[in-house]
Amino acid sequence: MDNNIVNKRKKRPDSWVDMNSDDKSFLGRKRVDYSTFDKGTTIPERYHKVFLDNLSEEVTKGKQVKIKLFFKDKEYNAVIRWPNSKDRKGVTIQLLYSNKALKELLQNKLSVSYDYIMNYLKDTGKKPVNIPDEYSEYIDFFKGDKPNNFIINLINKDNITIEDEEPEDDLYEDLESEDEFAAITNINSEIDFIHNYISSKGFYYSKDLITNLYLSLKTKPFAILSGISGTGKSKVIELFSEAVGANRGNGRFRLISVRPDWSDATDLLGYRNIENKFVPGIIIDIANEAMKKPDKPYFLCLDEMNLARVEYYFSDILSVMETRKISDEGIITQKLINRAQFGRDEAAYGWYGDVYIPQNLYIVGTVNMDETTFPFSKKVLDRANTIEFNKVNLTYNFEETEVQELSTKKFHNDFLKSEYLNLSQCKHEKNIALKVIDKLIEINNILEKYQQHFAYRVRDEIVFYVIYAVRDDLFSFEKAMDFSIVQKILPKIGGSGGEVLDILIKLFNNLNDSDYESEGYLDDIQIKAMEKQCENSKYKLSSEKIIFMIRRFQRDGFTTFWQ
Repeated sequence: MDNNIVNKRKKRPDSWVDMNSDDKSFLGRKRVDYSTFDKGTTIPERYHKVFLDNLSEEVTKGKQVKIKLFFKDKEYNAVIRWPNSKDRKGVTIQLLYSNKALKELLQNKLSVSYDYIMNYLKDTGKKPVNIPDEYSEYIDFFKGDKPNNFIINLINKDNITIEDEEPEDDLYEDLESEDEFAAITNINSEIDFIHNYISSKGFYYSKDLITNLYLSLKTKPFAILSGISGTGKSKVIELFSEAVGANRGNGRFRLISVRPDWSDATDLLGYRNIENKFVPGIIIDIANEAMKKPDKPYFLCLDEMNLARVEYYFSDILSVMETRKISDEGIITQKLINRAQFGRDEAAYGWYGDVYIPQNLYIVGTVNMDETTFPFSKKVLDRANTIEFNKVNLTYNFEETEVQELSTKKFHNDFLKSEYLNLSQCKHEKNIALKVIDKLIEINNILEKYQQHFAYRVRDEIVFYVIYAVRDDLFSFEKAMDFSIVQKILPKIGGSGGEVLDILIKLFNNLNDSDYESEGYLDDIQIKAMEKQCENSKYKLSSEKIIFMIRRFQRDGFTTFWQ
């Protein structure tokens, strides 16, 4: 292929094989290594021209172009990029992918190399620098029928005849470009930036909502976004992720559509296939990636989370979340998968056996509540902040829609990382903590009479939320408590008994210093008076939600938090 390769000598040994070919669409042959099975490959300089000439646009520093890889007419998404790193000299071009199906294909079709690499990693704790000839397998790259399309051919040991191979070079570090993180001096200003970034994309959410999302994720890396269809629940988390530097292109944001037939955790954690090889699940895959880059936040959005019963497929992950503790690696959990689940697949155990939920992985579920979905158990609601998206403003101002788009920033994970796991760690903020606890005791005394009270987990997480909000001047104490009550306490209240109405009225009285009473019924005059009182309430969100639940009880004979 003399007419294809730029005539440059190799500056150092690498894993690409220079060879002649009569096929004018042939681009190059890559010997697979650790990085090939994990995320992609760095393209040597002498191959830059033939790959870049097949793109529809120029790749400049910090930019990437989406491409498609085809194997036997099956299509996989990938990107070609030039990473933006101030420490990297010269031009670095990388071909990267995060597609789970493609990775599984490579592992299965090129299993000789894959098994050697995994066994070497398990035995030595290191990635192999050189793969012996008897274990070497290859990927051939060809131009597709149009720009941005590439065809790959996988060459396993059964049909390989290669001579004059170059020594293997460990390219994995080339894929780990270190971006310069934004300097954070004021949390409020950074939330302003995130809000403005989202608005610049043509989507409007209130700043309070963005602040609340930030505080909820910082309190605990699991949140639920609920509301009617079309309010932008999955979009807000995608744009929030983009604003802090995590997107689909770099693999740090992933949106997964929950399937109605999910009845266990295999799609999330993994399973052994018919060949007894372990196939990693969605969370194992992204958690494994996040563990390698602890300074960078990763986001997983489970869309339509309650199309299946959440307790069936997510309970194992929830249980692991509750094992969070502080270690030398930061905040970690126990391992997601036990040894027995790998069977005899030693290679997969060497790769995924130690995977846990790292402190830089944030999981957000979106839910709609209608006849096609399942309700949540208290176990799930106890472990998340439930953020509502039900208020819709259909007005549109064409004069204000042309907003200059903002570039993303690269945020260090410290911006979102939890600072507290136990109440004892909040001693230096004890004045705020004790004020929160006093209010929660009042509320719990009401709930306990009806066996609806909460326990230490809810108390602690509300304390953490309010401390972050007040300390960084994001919300006032009452506003932070208001969000916490509506997100951590009210979602678990519901039913058809008369005690439910009593709870709601007493909670309203506690939050508004009022003295409404009922004997199983409130007339419309009383409810309208409560609504009038809401307008100036310190706990407006909670009071409005309570009135909504009361009206529903009056109308239907039962009530629930969900709309």
